[in-house]
Amino acid sequence: MNNILGLLMLTFPLWPPLAVGLAILFYVKHRDRVDTDRMPLGLYVVAVLVCSGVTWALGVFYGIKWACSTPGTGNLCGLVGFLVSGPIAGTLAIVALGAAILRRRPSQAIEASNTGKTSQQ
Repeated sequence: MNNILGLLMLTFPLWPPLAVGLAILFYVKHRDRVDTDRMPLGLYVVAVLVCSGVTWALGVFYGIKWACSTPGTGNLCGLVGFLVSGPIAGTLAIVALGAAILRRRPSQAIEASNTGKTSQQ
């Protein structure tokens, strides 16, 4: 188990750029898919920051709790929370939020008003 945690700690620098890249990718896909009825960028940024921040804190808390729960762990067991479970939890929150944003469809009211119009000739 220590070998896996060591490898995950070495991948720590990859998680923040991956999370930012995924957040941008999800918003661009959402913007292209839902032309006029899209989520405002400012609201999306706030939602990403809040969701990833809360899940990062929970990941850090539960990562430290898990890693330091056995009596044979050293004094650096808290690094697992900050370097492994926290960043992974924050990135997963961004993926979940992006998936939820991509499920949003254009409002039916806009489509209904556009189809009800007749052309003036």
